[in-house]
Amino acid sequence: MHTHKISLRALASAIAFIVAGAANAEGYENSADFKAVEFAPPVLLQSELYSIDEKVTLEGGLPRFTVRSKYGTWQARGREMLEIRVSELSAFEQLDRISKTDEFTKAAGKALAAPIEAASELIAHPADTVSNLASGIGIMANSFANMAGSAVTRVSDTVSGNTGAQKPILEPVAISEGTAAPRSIINGPFGYHAALREWAQRLKIDPYTNNAALSDKLDDFAAASFVGSFPVNVTIGMVAAPLSYAIQFSQAAQLEVYQLSPGDIETRNETRLNKMGIEGLSVRTMFRNSYFTPTLQTSLVLALESLGNIHGRAEVITFASRAASDIEARYVINSVLLLAQYSRADTPITSVRGADNIIAGATADNKLIIPMPVDYISWTKPVDDFARRPDLKSSERWALVAGKATPQAIQELNKLGWHVADNLAVTR
Repeated sequence: MHTHKISLRALASAIAFIVAGAANAEGYENSADFKAVEFAPPVLLQSELYSIDEKVTLEGGLPRFTVRSKYGTWQARGREMLEIRVSELSAFEQLDRISKTDEFTKAAGKALAAPIEAASELIAHPADTVSNLASGIGIMANSFANMAGSAVTRVSDTVSGNTGAQKPILEPVAISEGTAAPRSIINGPFGYHAALREWAQRLKIDPYTNNAALSDKLDDFAAASFVGSFPVNVTIGMVAAPLSYAIQFSQAAQLEVYQLSPGDIETRNETRLNKMGIEGLSVRTMFRNSYFTPTLQTSLVLALESLGNIHGRAEVITFASRAASDIEARYVINSVLLLAQYSRADTPITSVRGADNIIAGATADNKLIIPMPVDYISWTKPVDDFARRPDLKSSERWALVAGKATPQAIQELNKLGWHVADNLAVTR
């Protein structure tokens, strides 16, 4: 038995050696061990609240960081998610302190003992509930009408055979530790959602965060405020803002997700898209994609607006509806933002289109612009295949890399007729 195990190890090593040799024969760069400091500044990698494992793995151009703190352990794919996870930790600190007070304990106990009462609050006291949003009965009526209309349309789409599984945008990878699956956010009492958003605003976090532990805590505090009358304006300590990242959306999107219900966010975004000439099934399909939370949905719509009145924006919505994770949703948003940056700083983009796993932009003088919102590009078989794609031919081609491209990757892409611009921080 022992000899058999040794033989299996030897065989695995031989196979790995052969594969590595084949890769080298093609001139591709081998995967290597990476360190967190290669993708994030030292100031982001450690504080009193957390530490980051030194070693990271690379998946699809995004490093997988491991964040450890007394509040839990999380994996974060890419620097963007690392900054988000790190920025959320001060909220844990404040919520932990408040949860130990007698006032909160009593309110939380009341909420725990009366879940049915909370669920029926909208029916029992509709005026009081809606007043929590300080926006009158009109919002309640509009939201109900919007939800009812959406339900009818969903049935119509299904009956006509227009819905179904779609091909994910990126290659599937393991779900990051500590990440929650998307939650249903439309159903539930208005006052509860208002309290949740108000707590999130005070803590400077996304009310629709996919941080599993933080999302649970927000639920607890929203319930304590809605059912147990625990004041949201209770004194909290200083909450540190992210070091270099204002949560993960523009100021306009930030204000909207704090102030408006999910139904009203959807209505506003639908109006914006209609003004761009984008409507119908593609919009409804994107709205049904739970990975496009109100936060990310608004970020995408505002990013499309920033491109200006160009051809093909409807294709981006169709492309976005394929997102099979929050990482893919962010990939779409950041692709659009990279194109908008290029359009403002260099040559105006005149059209966009979805092309399998990328969004392609074009200029009036036939430049092809491909955004690559990843942290690291090396010369590998997938990158080689991308560079030779027949559907990406043009007299001038640019690859816009948000992070770093290796010298070999740049050299090989140049040989195949590509210009490369890297280290392009995505701005919002």
